[in-house]
Amino acid sequence: MKNIHQIPQARAEMLLNYFYPELENQWTVDNKGSFYRNYNHDILALYMDEGRVDLARDGFLKLLPEGLLTGETNVRGKDAAEKLKEVERRMHLLREAFLPLDTFAFHRRLRVERQLSELLNDKMEYLLKEYFGFDLDAEKNPYVRQLAVLLPFAKSWRGNLGMLRNLLSVIFACEVKMTQHMYSDSDTTKHRLPLVRYDLLIKGLDAAAYRKMRADVLKVADFFTEWFIPMDMVCQIYVKEYHHPQNLNNRLVLNYNSEVEQHI
Repeated sequence: MKNIHQIPQARAEMLLNYFYPELENQWTVDNKGSFYRNYNHDILALYMDEGRVDLARDGFLKLLPEGLLTGETNVRGKDAAEKLKEVERRMHLLREAFLPLDTFAFHRRLRVERQLSELLNDKMEYLLKEYFGFDLDAEKNPYVRQLAVLLPFAKSWRGNLGMLRNLLSVIFACEVKMTQHMYSDSDTTKHRLPLVRYDLLIKGLDAAAYRKMRADVLKVADFFTEWFIPMDMVCQIYVKEYHHPQNLNNRLVLNYNSEVEQHI
């Protein structure tokens, strides 16, 4: 399950069209109800293996009188618990029956979002240069180019360190570990700055791929610092080879690249 559902203030159509444009017609939508929107974002969960997205929205079923379909007004008497279970069973079957309609409507909205995105992309270079002073055409780093189109959200996302970790995880398609410390350029200073460090845990990097990724990540760190990190905070992004913990006779074996953290 991906974690783009944790990116705030963004509609499902925008996120899925941006991160997974090739899957436009393959999503199955399960509308869980607008009640969840009171304390969740638009996307409740995303299951890539199943091609399913759960949304905090009402579906077509909500347009119909629930009493007409389920008879829940008769949930009374001594057998109320059994009647309630029957109502829940009927509602489950009805949600499955309306699932194709909800999915069809969502696909239509995705196509509209894609068409709007294509129109906006023609103007994106001008808008970024005019309002943010960012030359998208001159930028060659592929990761920075992906992040640049999110600059309109920079003001509301600045300082949301957990959300920025999720954003890096989506951009680099890997697990990202976040730690926070205090930073100083010397050991004798009395004043330190807060520091956030993101470790990109990437599998199967050889030496050449690591050097290439490291160079790209340094530019991403500069971009993050300029647009998404508070002015009084230091941001560091590192590339790390991902290893599963090694065990020998049920005991954890640490290699030279392992780190041990102590939690108090």
